[in-house]
Amino acid sequence: MADVYDPEEEELTIENDAVLTKYKTAGEISNMVMKAVIQEVIPGASVIDICSFGDKLLTDETAKHYKKDKNLKKGVAFPTCISINEVVCHFSPLRSDGAVVVKEGDLVKIELGAHIDG
Repeated sequence: MADVYDPEEEELTIENDAVLTKYKTAGEISNMVMKAVIQEVIPGASVIDICSFGDKLLTDETAKHYKKDKNLKKGVAFPTCISINEVVCHFSPLRSDGAVVVKEGDLVKIELGAHIDG
């Protein structure tokens, strides 16, 4: 059976300090990247460029942590999405889509997320 209970195996929950530290680190990275992305949201800015900037920054920042563990997965947990005005959420255009540009007075929603060992 694949799911055999092993009482010796440590459960990986937020009660485990290492797990909690990874969550906190991912949250701190996400907050830092969010602040940087907010600075990029100016009239005339391309949504695809902002999304690419956010994803690259998430990847670069998570790469700076837990370097010794080569098998540890980390990076973008939720790609950077920039939703403008009536678009509720999860808008991340493709390069092949038509240009979407931020205009003065636009309501802009930003979503993104990082993970470490998640």
